[in-house]
Amino acid sequence: MTARLLVVDDVPSNGRLLAARLNAEYYDVRTVSNGRDVQEIASDWQPDAILLDVLMPDMDGYEVCRRLKSQSTTTHIPVVMVTALKEQPDRQQGLRVGADEFLSKPIEHPILLARLRGIIRLKQLLDEWRARGMAAASLGLMPQHQTNAESSSVLIIDDLPSRALRMRDILAQKNIGSVLVQHDNAVLQTIQNMSFDLIVLSLSLLASDPLRLVARLRAAAATRDMPLLLVAAADQRDALVCGLDLGANDCLTLPLDETEFFLRVNNHIQRKRYQDRLRNEVGTALEMAVIDPLTQLYNRRFMTTHLQRLAASPARDPFAVLMVDVDYFKMINDCHGHSTGDKVLCAVADTLRQTLRETDMTCRYGGEEFLVVAHGISHDWQALELAEKLRSVIEHMRIEAELSVTVSIGVTLSGASTALSLIDLADRALYQAKHQGRNMVSLCIAPQSGEALYGEVGS
Repeated sequence: MTARLLVVDDVPSNGRLLAARLNAEYYDVRTVSNGRDVQEIASDWQPDAILLDVLMPDMDGYEVCRRLKSQSTTTHIPVVMVTALKEQPDRQQGLRVGADEFLSKPIEHPILLARLRGIIRLKQLLDEWRARGMAAASLGLMPQHQTNAESSSVLIIDDLPSRALRMRDILAQKNIGSVLVQHDNAVLQTIQNMSFDLIVLSLSLLASDPLRLVARLRAAAATRDMPLLLVAAADQRDALVCGLDLGANDCLTLPLDETEFFLRVNNHIQRKRYQDRLRNEVGTALEMAVIDPLTQLYNRRFMTTHLQRLAASPARDPFAVLMVDVDYFKMINDCHGHSTGDKVLCAVADTLRQTLRETDMTCRYGGEEFLVVAHGISHDWQALELAEKLRSVIEHMRIEAELSVTVSIGVTLSGASTALSLIDLADRALYQAKHQGRNMVSLCIAPQSGEALYGEVGS
């Protein structure tokens, strides 16, 4: 996973050493040697995370983090404090001012890299929801936010009763409710009947495999986006790294510090509510204005606005644009009727929705055409592989016993500077796929100079 990282350390050699380690992991890294420049650079460059030293002469890391979190252009950027300070009050202070993690030197690089991967995954998801919200706001569609008192609930999974009861009592003192469970079956049954703001999972479970449970929680629709905090013994570093790579959001090492435990829990609950609010506001605002009533996908108006914002952003991640067209759709309407044609469009829309990732976006562009924006794709082979997967899945789809459909797909990459040029390139690639016989995938990219480059994948 590539990302932009800003390293802040007043000792240049420390900053260079950390930057070199991160560059070796293919991160794009910039270094800053004083706290006063961080806010301006972060506002302009928009890093995916900031690794921030605490002990700096001009402005300490706590104040830098506090200022970052108070400014609208940087409040969403995760902060990882990396410092020689080791005392619990120092960790607690970092979490209070808004840091997402507090790591003490010497740095355990497997833990740092695992935490960065999880933090960046969450940021990219929230960035996508914010982008959708900004597109909706630009159309005057965002509803008024209602602030209602909300109760919190945490699921604690631990088969050591004394530790589980202690965590429950800490949360109860802060008016946070909790439910205790001890094994896999109870977890799955509980989450079917209740909704939680956070799951706390002990990696010291004796009766079941905690890492397998992490994987199952991340695979289940009901808990896929639910924050997951791992609690591990000091000698469980390898299991901790594996759990973070499987999708856990955070980790805490025993012995349990009550204040740090509460601060981490509270931070995740607040972030979960923010994420839920973004989803709810976007969904409510867009349902009537920019959702296609037949397929329940975004419509052309919203997608164009969203794509314009993406194409114009200097800090955007790479993405691909796919134009998907149902082959011989007029013949389907003429031979089977318009109601069957509607079923075909809905089936194709459902297949696109189920096959693509949550961070990708799909719209009904017009008639029998669909437009897909697939994030995190920087190479033509990745885009063609995704398009071919979509083409194949739709080809094997059955609408009715006697009816199957195929699609032609045009693909381009986000090198073009405007939304219209991206759509035009994808449309030209689609024309090429149809010209080659339909049920095909074709790529069209704009080089630095000269004619557009084409490539095809057969059915």
